[in-house]
Amino acid sequence: MNDSYIKYVYIILLIIFIFFSLTIRTGKSLNELAYVIAIGLDVGESNKLNLSLQISNPSASGIAESSSSSSQSSDSIIESIECSSLSSGLNLFNSYLSKELNLSHCKVLVLSENLANTDISEYLYTLMNNIQFRSDANIVVCKNSSEMFLKSSKPSLEQLSARYYESIPTSSEYTGYTANITFGDFFSAYTDSFSDPVAILGAINSKFSQDSLNLANSNSDLNIANESTEKNFSIFTTPSKDSSYLAGQTPLKSQYTTENIGLAAFNNGKLVGELNAIETMCYLIIANKLEIAQISIPSPFYPNETMDITIKANKNTKCTVDLVNGTPYININIDILSRLTSMDVGSNTLNEERVKKVEEYTNKYLEENILSYLYKTSKDFKTDINGFGRFAVKNFLIWNDWIDYNWLHKYESATFNVTVKSDFKSSYLLMES
Repeated sequence: MNDSYIKYVYIILLIIFIFFSLTIRTGKSLNELAYVIAIGLDVGESNKLNLSLQISNPSASGIAESSSSSSQSSDSIIESIECSSLSSGLNLFNSYLSKELNLSHCKVLVLSENLANTDISEYLYTLMNNIQFRSDANIVVCKNSSEMFLKSSKPSLEQLSARYYESIPTSSEYTGYTANITFGDFFSAYTDSFSDPVAILGAINSKFSQDSLNLANSNSDLNIANESTEKNFSIFTTPSKDSSYLAGQTPLKSQYTTENIGLAAFNNGKLVGELNAIETMCYLIIANKLEIAQISIPSPFYPNETMDITIKANKNTKCTVDLVNGTPYININIDILSRLTSMDVGSNTLNEERVKKVEEYTNKYLEENILSYLYKTSKDFKTDINGFGRFAVKNFLIWNDWIDYNWLHKYESATFNVTVKSDFKSSYLLMES
């Protein structure tokens, strides 16, 4: 009995030894791998695809960590190649690099606007089927070439490019001007029948991109409500200039740097429109992803002045979808906490009546901007990026009935009712006695 037990133990140990021996023999050491930290895809000039890779340079990264200042060029290299497909492009890179490419540490996928206007399904499925590519990598649509976007992404407060790409989407937690959209989020929305995908909007800030906003503003007077929605919106849907920017349009003094403001909306795998800062905030509020943000509402006391209000969610946004004669009717209830962050002569002594007036204006501002955003995405973009289909499917008992209903097509004719309740609290208020 003891001999059998000993033989059994020896066999197990032998199997473990053989397994680890094969792993060591076939595995790659760190020095044999080239780690990709960013992928850029663009339309090629002489071939179908222009593939750009930002590859970590470990030897330079160590120097950058120990020095007080560093640049992107020191800790990584950027190479581009034109190819017929993503897989063939990666293979071509492997043919001339001294190390094998590894995508397990890729932080961001950047799609150019030109490529996003075409069908990108081929690239989505290729990356999803790649066992190295991680679904938590962020996805960005840039208004410039993806290669130039990567070259302009120079970290100023981070020493390593990989850390810089990790920190980019976190600004959504305290501004509400962008969102943390991952490749997994995008692919899931692309393949299901409940929603449409959305990506982070990025661009290189330049004098040209800033001038394009000034031209657009002179033509539209900063009115974000589209006439095709056939809805009448008031002064509440004319946001402050700061919240009307798209990526690349903020008046920065240091130009030719990348910035991420707004979102890129897709329909059937193609880019159909862009959302600015305030519209992105509306998306976050409905999606229960808003951490904290600041809005500038018209002052209820002085017609030509604004008041800065900090908002954050008090309760989760509640959405219901009913079908009225086959047409979606979507009801949205929003509960937020608000705090006054700007002080003027009219707000330094707010009595109960004035507080209610500020709450009323805050509610009205959010309600009308959210309605404007919803009708813009449904009527103009014809896309459900907030995934209201998750609530609509409850109206169907049989899955085939849901598929036959074709929610993403019916969403174009949806009507909305938005109710915002704000609880105004601030330690900065001086109450009248």
